[in-house]
Amino acid sequence: MLTPCVTLNTFSVKGKTLRKTKKPKTIKIMKLLTTPIGTALYPKLVRPDTKFDEVGSYSCKLILSKDDFETVSAQINPWFEQEYERFLRESRQSKLKRREKLPLRINQDNEYELFSKQIAQKNVGGKLITFQIGLFDSTGKKINDELNIGSGSKVRLSVEPFAWYVPAQGVGYTLRLKAAQIIDLKEYTPKSDAFSFDAHEGGFVSEDLDDALENDSTDKDAIPF
Repeated sequence: MLTPCVTLNTFSVKGKTLRKTKKPKTIKIMKLLTTPIGTALYPKLVRPDTKFDEVGSYSCKLILSKDDFETVSAQINPWFEQEYERFLRESRQSKLKRREKLPLRINQDNEYELFSKQIAQKNVGGKLITFQIGLFDSTGKKINDELNIGSGSKVRLSVEPFAWYVPAQGVGYTLRLKAAQIIDLKEYTPKSDAFSFDAHEGGFVSEDLDDALENDSTDKDAIPF
């Protein structure tokens, strides 16, 4: 018969002390995570960015409220700690370096930022696999048109957390970008004043369709419908 002792979480059996073992906490392996609605910053969701890599990659910085940021952190951080412990066991070391800059961070503007990315192509077993980001509208319907999604758009992201260990960088994780739901679209339109172009007399002058129809309204044959 087990008799409770004064020592916490221990029991005695005929003068011997047995320590009660706690079951390790099991953390569910994360597959896909859907973020709260945030504000997109420099989204590359339709065409991959090839500025630094010819293969290209899709990416999106998502600015969240403090509460939403903490909600996502509460989901990611326990999982990441479990992954860190796994790398410790596999490396048979007592301590590993941690990557300082992680996808969940407070940026230089003191905003609560979530960064996700996905390479556009990857060679797997000699076969080239091409990735695309799934786009959905506010009702959950798939978008097949090529949108011009700009900063300021309200979006939700579907991301896949992936942990890694590189000795030079330490233990870190990436949020692989899989899909985006466009809640409020802000199209990217370059502003002419951002490029410092001066006017030149006698050159090409653009004319939109409304102006063309108004100018040709007296010539019925000029209207194609």
